[in-house]
This record gives sequence, C-alpha cells and structure tokens, in this order.
Amino acid sequence: MFSVVNPSAINSIKPLTGSNFKKWKRELAIVLRLLDHDLALREEKPEVTANSNAEQKQKLEKWEKANRICLLVMKKSMTETICGGITQSENAKEFLEAIGLKFKESEKAETGTLITKLATMKYDGVEDMRVYLLSMTEVASKLKALEIPIADPYLGHLALNSL
Repeated sequence: MFSVVNPSAINSIKPLTGSNFKKWKRELAIVLRLLDHDLALREEKPEVTANSNAEQKQKLEKWEKANRICLLVMKKSMTETICGGITQSENAKEFLEAIGLKFKESEKAETGTLITKLATMKYDGVEDMRVYLLSMTEVASKLKALEIPIADPYLGHLALNSL
C-alpha cells in the first residue's frame, strides 16, 4: 500500500541546479524509495487490456499514481529555469532520462574542474593533514565515478608533492 506523501521528506531534496545533478538524483531516489513511490522509476508501465484481471488493473493504478507523484516531486525539486529547459514527458522514467541527458554535457566541465583541483591542491598547514589527504582522495573518487580513474601511486605522488 502506498504511503502518504511526506512534504518534509520531499523538501529535504536540494533543488536541482546546474551543478548538482548526481546528488539531486541520489536524494530523489532515496526519498521516493522511502515513501514507496518509486515504482514508475523501477518498472515499465503495465499493459492492461479489456481481458486483464483485477490484479493487473490494480497494478496499473499503482504505477500511474507512482508516476504522477514522481513527476510532481521531480518538478518541485528543480529550479524553474532547469525545468523549463527539459523536454516534458508524462512518464517519470523518461523525464528523468531527459534530465540526465541534459546534464551529461556538464560532466565534461566537472571532470576538468576536478582534475585542475587535484593537480593544484596545496597543504596549507592549518587544517588537519588527515582531512587534507581525505579531501584529495575524495576528488580522486569523484574522478573515478566520471570514468577518469587516478592510480593510487600517482595520487600518492600528488599528495607528497602538495605537502
């Protein structure tokens, strides 16, 4: 059975802007899953014919409700500028894919920014050295997620040079 839509959970999703697509998508998926409204993102729309039984019709009703809620939550958690630039769809899964395609180009810019950040990091002597080294590892992990893996020996070399 579907839960009631929880406004505070939905409001916890940071609005989609130009630079936070991956985080937005992760938060969106978590909230929709916790509220049990992610059916339309996980499954295709069920086909129902005149010969379909009550169970199949009920499954379609659940899917349609989840689809409507997914679309509403996605649109609510975007800035108007971003939402207006996305090809509209009545299918939540297709709409999410369209959003992903729109932000695919920004991955290239993000990759360049992260590589530059990693190459120019310098330890300032003020913060904890462990925190500094973890921040370098975090940048390398983000690059790995963008399919630009940084070898551990090279990361170690960068870390030593930046100290």
